[in-house]
Amino acid sequence: MKDVNDEGVSAHNSADPVRNFTITVEERIRALTIGVPAWSARKRKIEDDEARILKELVELYDDMVEKRRSLQQIELGLISAATALDLDKLNALVVKHNKYYPIEANLPMDRQSGGYLVYGKRWEPEQPYTPSRFLALARAVIANR
Repeated sequence: MKDVNDEGVSAHNSADPVRNFTITVEERIRALTIGVPAWSARKRKIEDDEARILKELVELYDDMVEKRRSLQQIELGLISAATALDLDKLNALVVKHNKYYPIEANLPMDRQSGGYLVYGKRWEPEQPYTPSRFLALARAVIANR
C-alpha cells in the first residue's frame, strides 16, 4: 500500500484512513441502511439486563447494611431476592444469542476443533443466568468496591 496516491494525497490528510481491505460503495450504503446487527443488539440487551439486575441486588445489599441488618439477614435477603428473579426472558435471549451469533457475526471456524473463533480464540457460548450466578456476580461487585 502506498502512503501517497497519484494526486499527492496521503492517508494522513485523506478522509479515507489506511486499511488492509476495501469496502465498496454498495457495502457502505448497505451498512448504513440496515442498522445495528441483530447479534449486537441482542448482546447489548443481555448486558443491560444483567447490569440492571446486579444494580438491584447491590442496592438491596446497601439498603440492608444501612438498616444495620446482620450478615445472616443480608445473606438471606440477597438469596431471597435472587431466587425471586424471573430469568426466563433473559435466558431466552441467551439461548437465541448462542444459536444465531456465530452465523450472524460470520465467525470463522477452527479447522482442527471445528469450533467457532472470535478474534483468534475459541468462541464459547454464553452461560445461562441462574440465581447463584447473580449472587456471585453481586458479591464480586460488592467485594471490589
